[in-house]
Amino acid sequence: MVNYPDFIQLGRLIRHFEPQAANMNLHILTHEHREEIARKIIEGLLGPEFDQTLRIETSSGEYTNEIAILQIGKNKYTFEKDHQNIFISKINHYSCRITAGCHGILAYHTDYPGVIRDVSRILAENQINISSMKVSREHKGKNALLVSLTDEEISTEAIEKIEKIPQITKVVALRPV
Repeated sequence: MVNYPDFIQLGRLIRHFEPQAANMNLHILTHEHREEIARKIIEGLLGPEFDQTLRIETSSGEYTNEIAILQIGKNKYTFEKDHQNIFISKINHYSCRITAGCHGILAYHTDYPGVIRDVSRILAENQINISSMKVSREHKGKNALLVSLTDEEISTEAIEKIEKIPQITKVVALRPV
């Protein structure tokens, strides 16, 4: 069974990342329910009465878990499913697992020893419990992404403290939309 509201929520979340969404291309990889999945992702991105043209491509449907790939400008988002959830599994080439309705942060940074400790410490000091964390990088010492999902919403003050970590280049809050 396909949980269509999750596609809408994930589309809204991506719209939060991409407020100036342009040059969008949606590639549906699954064979089943492809039209409805495309409609729900688009509805989340553009609203129920969208008027923007979006290029939609389909594939043979031979993929096991990957459902769709959304390209907006230079950024690419991969949607997957498992036995429990539909989620964003990659942002560009960074691995992650972002489910609909989650709280957390995306912390873009330069790879260095201690980033997990520094971010975790700030979250703990603010009584925020981490439910999952994934760190992915281009190469050792290069650009990296830390995705931390939490049980609670992360306050603006905590995000500001994380942004002050010297190697952090950008922080994006994840909030249910």
